[in-house]
Amino acid sequence: MRSRFKTRGIVMAAIFACVVLLFVGLFLAGTSRLSPDSSAMVASPDDLEMTANPAPPPPHQNLLPDLDDQVAAAIETPANPDERAPNEPATDPAESEVEEPAPVVITSLPVRMRIPALSLDYEVVSMGADAVGTMQIFPAREIISWFDRSAIPGNEGNGILGGHNTWRGTRSRLFTLDELQIGDEMEIVYDDETSLVFRLESVFVYPLSTAPAHLIMNTRGEARVTLITCKPPYNPSIGTSDNTIVAIFKEESVFEIPDPPIMPFPLRGSEPEEPDNSELLDNPYYLYMPVFMES
Repeated sequence: MRSRFKTRGIVMAAIFACVVLLFVGLFLAGTSRLSPDSSAMVASPDDLEMTANPAPPPPHQNLLPDLDDQVAAAIETPANPDERAPNEPATDPAESEVEEPAPVVITSLPVRMRIPALSLDYEVVSMGADAVGTMQIFPAREIISWFDRSAIPGNEGNGILGGHNTWRGTRSRLFTLDELQIGDEMEIVYDDETSLVFRLESVFVYPLSTAPAHLIMNTRGEARVTLITCKPPYNPSIGTSDNTIVAIFKEESVFEIPDPPIMPFPLRGSEPEEPDNSELLDNPYYLYMPVFMES
């Protein structure tokens, strides 16, 4: 009887011990999952070296992605020109300046002249100079002569035109040239069928003997057109009139109403500027006024 109880006690103790060991094993297994590996807590030599020498920071990034590109570029551009990037070319201030277009040079020759205020519509022919340098005038009443040593009207310089006031006792439309008003129109038609409009800037009447030829016949200087004719009374002893009318026109696109000084009648407007001595020596045509000889 006693042996039976003793055997049962041993079996129960063994079962209890197994259950305890099972719970202890399960407890230890769960704890190992929650605890970090002890080997991971020990720093390796490579980790120590990286900590002593940290990696360089990442390259600069634009922190303004939402700003306009031009604003971001302005913020990032250094104020000092010497701080430009090595490969960035320097800007030449001269390149930023706007170049003015070259003036158009007229190569077509004048073939017709119109002055509406005088009801004038005359043919224009090219004429040269005689042996001493005097401008020649075509011998007809309704023909205008263009001095081919002067500028083409509309180009830089002085384009000189001339015509008879009276021819063989009959007046031309130039008879009242000195009665034109400042701003009156003159149209020049060229042989390519183009035309330019000019406006009267000034008009003078000079005694032929004292007319300033070096001013009137100056072919250089600013762009202008000078129209010349004689003015009665006729002087039979010299074969022409005693006076000369000189009208100066400027191209319409640059014309401005002048502010002329007060001058005794019949002079109106302002006189052209004196040329320098070098111009006088270079151009003998300054020295002679055209002579409007009547046949």
